[in-house]
Amino acid sequence: MPEAPDFEALYRRDPDPFRVRTSWYERRKQGIVLASLCRQTYPAAWDVACGTGDLALALAPRCTQLLATDDSERAVQLTAELTTGTQVDVRHHSLPADPATSAPPTGSTGPFDLIVLAEVLYYLTKEARMATYALVDDAAKPVAEVVAVHWRHRPHDAHLSGADVNRELGEVLARRRWSVAVRHDDQDFALTSWVREAAGQEAG
Repeated sequence: MPEAPDFEALYRRDPDPFRVRTSWYERRKQGIVLASLCRQTYPAAWDVACGTGDLALALAPRCTQLLATDDSERAVQLTAELTTGTQVDVRHHSLPADPATSAPPTGSTGPFDLIVLAEVLYYLTKEARMATYALVDDAAKPVAEVVAVHWRHRPHDAHLSGADVNRELGEVLARRRWSVAVRHDDQDFALTSWVREAAGQEAG
């Protein structure tokens, strides 16, 4: 079993360890994530593993409220600094816990219209992944969207490849009345968007 990466140490050594601001892979991936979103705007969204905060900053103009969380306290600090002056609520949070358990009474804790899981699920054990999938389903509104994007291959310190973890999440969501809205097959990363629509309602 791979040893879980120490993201706290990683972000303390380098504020942009994955070269989010300079890597073409990262910039192209972010652009495709934004282009894949089914709605123009979202009342409430959750960026589950915000890292440097660049994706949260890009999502913010399309969200009335945006919760950005990360397991690394340094990443939370970096995201808070980057999104200063926006409506982004940044908080320390570890999966698969409910974000409401670490939120102040006035914090935004869902339910959410959009949940984004970027480069995070394959680092979780199977038990934690299954609990996270249940959390995502519970934290979403009856009409909602979930986006997962991961490097297609398997990082050396991950439990699954990105393609496999997206497939696993999709199998769980399908049993919970979610359907695929967008699937982007790329040589570098796997991106899937699922939507759930309550009976008699349409996403808009």
